[in-house]
Amino acid sequence: MSWSFWMISAVVLFLFEILTPGAFFFACLGIGAFFAGLSVFLNPPVWLPWSVFAVVALISIYTLRPLARRLFVPVESKTNVDALIGQKALVTDAIHPPALGTLKVEGEVWRAEASEPIEAGAGVVIVAVRGTRLEVRKV
Repeated sequence: MSWSFWMISAVVLFLFEILTPGAFFFACLGIGAFFAGLSVFLNPPVWLPWSVFAVVALISIYTLRPLARRLFVPVESKTNVDALIGQKALVTDAIHPPALGTLKVEGEVWRAEASEPIEAGAGVVIVAVRGTRLEVRKV
């Protein structure tokens, strides 16, 4: 096969990658096709460009694809009150169920509820956010 077949294949695969964002699979195949096209200039036997395509495509799939996913896929981070879940806080007013107490977390005072009594000054972990109340448990 001629070098133009491999180069056109590489361009088509890169265009396919643009049309299907997020996978980064067709780009790896396009890289393999590009290097297979370069290998044609060495006047090799018929099987060599296909071997170059397969080897380069597999190497790029296993090396470049995880790298691209790590760079381009956003990491979800908790924001607003969801960021409070799992944090430690200090109880300022005792919590005696069903009565609410208060605690201080990140410099803010919140109303808190718990399934067991917790005395003032105790450390707690925030389990959930229920409206304007925090559900906590002892550390």
